[in-house]
Amino acid sequence: MKHVDDGDIFKVCDTRGDGHGIYGELWYDSFYTTGGYKLVLKLSDGGDSGCDSAVHDIGNNGHYVMSVCSGSYPSGPWPNRSTCTHSAGFNE
Repeated sequence: MKHVDDGDIFKVCDTRGDGHGIYGELWYDSFYTTGGYKLVLKLSDGGDSGCDSAVHDIGNNGHYVMSVCSGSYPSGPWPNRSTCTHSAGFNE
């Protein structure tokens, strides 16, 4: 999963012909509301050429984390599966 700051575009690209799609999620914690991270964007790609993308405005407050897995959606901002990874926290 990739974040393009110019336009706040998020992309996922399935570059392997292994029969598994790529599934990405964007999580956000405002630090002002209780309850921790909330899912704000889901993307998937597989079975077609090119990448899939979506726009989500990233602000200066709070903390964002991107999670990505092969074969199924992540179950949270820090999935604990061998087919998953996550980004470091970021904001604008």
